[in-house]
Amino acid sequence: MDQKIKNAATNLLESTDILNILAQFGEVHIVGSYAFDLMTEPDIDLIVLTNEPQRSSEEALAYVSKLHLFQKLEYGDFQKFPRKKRPPFFIFNMRTPWEGESFEIETWFLPEAADQLAFVEKMKKISPEQKQKILELKLKRKQSGASKAELSSFDIYRDVLDF
Repeated sequence: MDQKIKNAATNLLESTDILNILAQFGEVHIVGSYAFDLMTEPDIDLIVLTNEPQRSSEEALAYVSKLHLFQKLEYGDFQKFPRKKRPPFFIFNMRTPWEGESFEIETWFLPEAADQLAFVEKMKKISPEQKQKILELKLKRKQSGASKAELSSFDIYRDVLDF
């Protein structure tokens, strides 16, 4: 894991208070490489559980945009515009330069995430050897120039862990 990136991510979360801000719109969960201590790139994945994903995501976007905490905000509607390997709901990305990196906080607004949260718990129990193999594959992906769309971190986790 790139400890510098993880530390910068923690500082970004704390400095922006984005977890507490998003908690106004649903139940916030940190998932992905930050939660698993497998960060190799400056991105943080969040899930906001809400009974009204569209309304909550739109309100969160409007609210956060007024705070001017991030350089760029992006919104995706995968319900109206479905895409492979994406849940049919709503995403809100926040991007900003931070501590020498270009960070992205990818936030999904979902009505339920039992499978994703169960996966987080499984990932917290992987062996040091499995963790090292995952980090090697993520670094290889980064060095090859392959995008996360071509080879997602989830695909790497699944291949190494066989679950």
